[in-house]
Amino acid sequence: MVQRLIMKRGFQLLLFFLVVTSMHSQSYLDEYDQLFVKEAKIINYHRPDNYFYIRPIDSYFEIYPNIRQSQCNVSMINGDNQIMITVAMIPYPKGNTRAQKYLIATEDLNRPHEKWLSSEMDTRLSKLIYIDTPQIKKMNANRGYLYNLKVRKNLYLGIYPRCKKLIVYKDNVGRVEILFFYKYGQDDTVKQEIEKTWGMLKFK
Repeated sequence: MVQRLIMKRGFQLLLFFLVVTSMHSQSYLDEYDQLFVKEAKIINYHRPDNYFYIRPIDSYFEIYPNIRQSQCNVSMINGDNQIMITVAMIPYPKGNTRAQKYLIATEDLNRPHEKWLSSEMDTRLSKLIYIDTPQIKKMNANRGYLYNLKVRKNLYLGIYPRCKKLIVYKDNVGRVEILFFYKYGQDDTVKQEIEKTWGMLKFK
């Protein structure tokens, strides 16, 4: 009981800090995000309802040992249910240099590697879900996958024990990785929040 009160108080303090800094971060994020949106060839990007931006924090530690998650460009928290979303937009190299051309020739950037998926997917909580065609069309993408990401036992940021990862590919253009961090008992809530992302962004 005491531990729960301490954790609740700690989250309230974190939430207060984020609210205070969100106004300062807003102008930064608007400009910073648009750069990545342009590079990743994203259109119609907007923040979902009830979310406020927080500045992506450089000190975010690894979610789980040996998982090297792409650096997030956008971070936001839902003011009602405290679910946190981070978005990474990864444009593919154009092949201007010899190294880039080698990367494109030897790596399939349009699909996840099975070894990579198996190393970061928490199979106790979910199986790999292939995103249905209607949702993919809404994002003007080619394919997408949804699964639970492994999370450290001592919680991500000391708050979140679970995370769902949505990864969407636009062939030869780029990919978007959206992480949904949530707490115990929020399985149905996070599904509803994921539904909101289908209109959150769209590839050109």
